[in-house]
Amino acid sequence: MKIKASVDYGIRTILYLAVKGGVCSSREISEEMTIPRDYLIQLALHLRRAGIIHTRPGKNGGYELAKSPAKISIGDIVKVFESDGKKSSKPKKRKLSAQASAVYGIENLVTESMNHYLGSITVADLVAAADEGGNPQAMLAEALQNEAERLRG
Repeated sequence: MKIKASVDYGIRTILYLAVKGGVCSSREISEEMTIPRDYLIQLALHLRRAGIIHTRPGKNGGYELAKSPAKISIGDIVKVFESDGKKSSKPKKRKLSAQASAVYGIENLVTESMNHYLGSITVADLVAAADEGGNPQAMLAEALQNEAERLRG
């Protein structure tokens, strides 16, 4: 599954800011993360509105995290770029067949599970897992296992 460029770039930007710490210029982030600078500036506007980053104007300005990496989940970042104002919902004007009802129920379960899983992975978790000796795959697998256990109830 391919994710949207805005989600990919948004995650890279936030992870870079978390790893680097402090204020980073748009030029630095753009060059280091291979994100077109004009696009990064647009993405940063959305991230700022969502309260994930702060912007610092001026010669030594740039972007920095607005809160601790432990308080920012991957789900938070995805939501910034996935909310396009279009909400799909089941039709309310007609009675649904048993099959249609089942499909809506399954789709809701998948969406809710993905949101819960991505919401359980923090930027701090990923940064710590990527540090020397860390194992990001194991950390992600554990989060997925926790979600599977939650679903089993």
